[in-house]
Amino acid sequence: MQVSPGAGFPFVNGVKVISSCSLKVDGDIWPYAEKNAAEIDAHWQAATKSNPSYFNGIVYLTSGIRLSDGVLHASLVRTDFKSYLYWRMHGFPEAGVLDGFGCALIGSSDGDVMLVQQRPGNVNYGFACLPAGFIDERDVLADGTVEISLSAAREVAEELGEVGNLLVRDEGFIIARSNAQLSFAVPFRAPMTTAEFVRLVDEHNAMCADPELQSIVPVGSLGDIEGLPMLAYARELIEALFAAR
Repeated sequence: MQVSPGAGFPFVNGVKVISSCSLKVDGDIWPYAEKNAAEIDAHWQAATKSNPSYFNGIVYLTSGIRLSDGVLHASLVRTDFKSYLYWRMHGFPEAGVLDGFGCALIGSSDGDVMLVQQRPGNVNYGFACLPAGFIDERDVLADGTVEISLSAAREVAEELGEVGNLLVRDEGFIIARSNAQLSFAVPFRAPMTTAEFVRLVDEHNAMCADPELQSIVPVGSLGDIEGLPMLAYARELIEALFAAR
């Protein structure tokens, strides 16, 4: 895939193929969370009343990004979900960090890209996006580094079930910057047709007591996303992907 991210990437919006990522926890406290602690607590009380499934776990946000010789370097700042949610619900105001996360760019043997829609109660409910999730404590290795490809693979397993074990990892990463969001897309190939992929995920959902996904949204052309509610990073990535074909 060849895409033109434009001058200044990753400090401006765009999409770029890179060879690898170097991510490490830096131990800094997020000043935004400290400054807004009282408002965050009040917001959390209201948010959990309307959505009791929210869980205040540890998540990592991205700072200090730079791109050098095909490698994206970044530091990771530790915070909690309630602080992230407050920041997100207020439109991602400037806070010295980006919402960086791993996602899975899955292509079927038909050439379709598999987007997903989450069930009610999840933070991305109502939008089509790539299988994705926060960088959390499970992703941090003993030396403080994070292998974002492992984070994406974990999300695939959680959201898609056994079909995730059939995916074949391709090389590199596709990075998409959309304002405060920075997605690290890990490319995977599904050795099956779109119809078979959808069937297997539907079977997984039927067997789960509390499945995360509502549906699979296959995308075979730019026309498939016209009018589709999508998270901005996902639309930017899909548009760049199909424009390059």
